[in-house]
Amino acid sequence: MIRSSFHARSFGLLSIVVGAAAGPLLVNCTQEEAEEDTLSEDAVTGIDNPLGLGLRFDEATGSVQATLKDGLRDGERLFIRLRAGKITLDSQSQLKCTDLTLARPIGGGGNRELTGAVVYQGPKVDPAVFDLVHLFDDPGWATGDVSAEKKEQAKNPDPIVEACILKGSVVRAKLQTNLAYAWDQGTDAKEAIKTASLGLAALDAGVDSGSVLPQATNRRITESNVSSQIEYGQLCEKHLGENPLFPKISDGKYETFDCRDLVANGRDGRSPHAIPGVEGARIPVKVNGVEQTKCSPGRELGLNTESYGCMDKADHGMYLARGETQPGPMVVTAKNAQGTHWLLLCRKVADDGKGMMKTKVFNDMAMLGHNPRTGRTCFFQNSIGSGRDGSKVPHPGDREKSSAVWSASVQSYCTGSCHAADAFVHSAWIDGAKRANGTSIVPKMGELPDFPISNSGAPYNIVAADKLGFALPKMLLSDGEGATGAGACLNCHRLTQGSVMGDFTNWSTGTDETYFSRMTDLGKKFEESHWMPPNLDGLNAANFAASKYGQALKFVTACNSNPSDPKCEWGNIPRGRYNNPKVR
Repeated sequence: MIRSSFHARSFGLLSIVVGAAAGPLLVNCTQEEAEEDTLSEDAVTGIDNPLGLGLRFDEATGSVQATLKDGLRDGERLFIRLRAGKITLDSQSQLKCTDLTLARPIGGGGNRELTGAVVYQGPKVDPAVFDLVHLFDDPGWATGDVSAEKKEQAKNPDPIVEACILKGSVVRAKLQTNLAYAWDQGTDAKEAIKTASLGLAALDAGVDSGSVLPQATNRRITESNVSSQIEYGQLCEKHLGENPLFPKISDGKYETFDCRDLVANGRDGRSPHAIPGVEGARIPVKVNGVEQTKCSPGRELGLNTESYGCMDKADHGMYLARGETQPGPMVVTAKNAQGTHWLLLCRKVADDGKGMMKTKVFNDMAMLGHNPRTGRTCFFQNSIGSGRDGSKVPHPGDREKSSAVWSASVQSYCTGSCHAADAFVHSAWIDGAKRANGTSIVPKMGELPDFPISNSGAPYNIVAADKLGFALPKMLLSDGEGATGAGACLNCHRLTQGSVMGDFTNWSTGTDETYFSRMTDLGKKFEESHWMPPNLDGLNAANFAASKYGQALKFVTACNSNPSDPKCEWGNIPRGRYNNPKVR
């Protein structure tokens, strides 16, 4: 395991200061340097700083490294700090470089590597900081079923790496990122050095290989080695196309999105603006057909709530909360030119004093992108309870803003249960959110041309599934009738082992008292509780069990309980040309 190479055992702020590099790395004062000295702190802050200051994690040594284009100049000092904290949209700009100088400085020099960068060895990563990279991997975050220790860690959930270069009191470069992203930069450098080494070997052999040193724009983060949410967001954009919710500013930089007002926040002082093709709506919570705007008396939710629900009863409930619900969640969708449907869900509403219908604080924000033609799919999850500013949701792949909302690494608990059969999950609750034409905000079979009913051969595969641990279960193939199959259900959609064939099937057909005990009498009526099949013509409470749908439900329940039963036939979900035999 990586952490076995870590030797630091005390948890605190670890810092390094490095003197100017010796020999050929010394650079005399030039007009260019003088011009850089006059730059404002804002101009030298961030990934695109003029000195090329970058941060990366070296897996072999368990240490952080800093990289520069040309090495340190006379009088310049480099400081690096590792800590637990919370990255916000403005925490990088507010970072005080003088704070980084408080720890004991460590001397050293830089070495130019084959990539062309000058590298400085920084501190080892304390295991307590490293563990934060995987803090939100626990599926219990979805329901709040995590340990008190993890909840305490979530108060400062980000493994922060930050660095400054000072010349006297002048800030020459300033950078803040998370450790998972630094890890990917280390991986990228390692792959770049391999490429460069092969080029040098070719030159030694007399082969004209052209430019040996790889260019900075030649990204080598792939589906097999990605670790961070930021690089995963970039990979997903590569495979799925741009996400219309976040207008692109430049490479790796995007406008933020307001999940309540459904607008992009603009750039360079521009006012918030609408985005063509974006549709969103509030997910209504109704009691006896009347939409509610407040929680039930005595169940009001404050800023630090861990609950998805605050209603004593409702006509329809949220699957994730096993029937609980609340006023105010939002769901947004947009389709790009490549045919990918993007969906952003902002829920676990927290009242900041403006009311449940106006607050922009959402303790749970999730997003997915799915292309029905290729099956390519990506999932994103926020740092539940801490990345909750729904007024300025960043693109997950934004190199500087992502961590303000999205967790450092990518989680894998979205599949294998909720999203096991297909990318989009439907319920009477979420389908209450409608587009202008009356169809569901969440893309639904039979409502959109690229989501036809009875298309069990549609591909479904997840970007970087094998590396990130995303797993798809087997799907049921027994399409007979009555006691021999689930054909009445499979004629419309897929069914897979787990929640899809268990809880979801029951909750969509009026079964499971735990779920329906939270419903109103209206919600328990047959035509409300049985929203599967979509067409209830001729069906009622008296004849449903004996109908082909009731018989199919009985068969599905039996196969989910005993998958090895010979009458239950299973197969793999089609993955298209992206099939990976290692993915279950």
